[in-house]
Amino acid sequence: MQTTLINIMKKVLMTLALVAVAATSAFAQFSVGAGYLQNTQKDIYTSGSTTTITPTTTQGFYAGADYAFDLGQGLGLTAGLKGSFLFGEKTVSLLGASATGKSTEIYIAVPIQCNYTYAITNDFKVFGFAGPTFAMGLSSKVKTTNNITDDVNITDNYADGSNYSRTNLFLGAGVGVDLMNTIRFKFGYDIGLLDRDNRDDYKVNDAQLYFGVAYLF
Repeated sequence: MQTTLINIMKKVLMTLALVAVAATSAFAQFSVGAGYLQNTQKDIYTSGSTTTITPTTTQGFYAGADYAFDLGQGLGLTAGLKGSFLFGEKTVSLLGASATGKSTEIYIAVPIQCNYTYAITNDFKVFGFAGPTFAMGLSSKVKTTNNITDDVNITDNYADGSNYSRTNLFLGAGVGVDLMNTIRFKFGYDIGLLDRDNRDDYKVNDAQLYFGVAYLF
């Protein structure tokens, strides 16, 4: 299923790229921004008729750039590139026992969004957006310290033989405000569509909440 979704995503990106090329004669706007990011990851373990769900929340920030095309009548298409950094605590198994480790994850993502903008005045515009985001993990590690021996163990979640997938596909929506055609505030929520654990009895799904500010050129 994951391979099928990735293939569908590639076709969507190609289609949107063609639309973007066709829209180059229309008004285009470049922006750079950053903001707060919260990721909730659910580890779902099923054994017989029993299902155990363990949520883990990590926090961090994102930074990136967007290129928006005005298609007319308030409609637009935005393509972007952003990097995300997340950190938090994660429960791991250490010497047969449960322990808490410090996790860090770095991602690069490509959001493609359709948006609609309504101008209340020339200096105050509100907009809504929705679309997919393809994400690729660059690094995912958990650092655990043994409270008895002080030994430090670092687990690379992307190491050879790992069950944790680097790729993810989000679908999300959000709202925002443009002030004086210069400053943009936006708030959004993305739901991960892919199971990031390839084991039969485990599932790992993500959801992300974010808000940030951007400068419009």
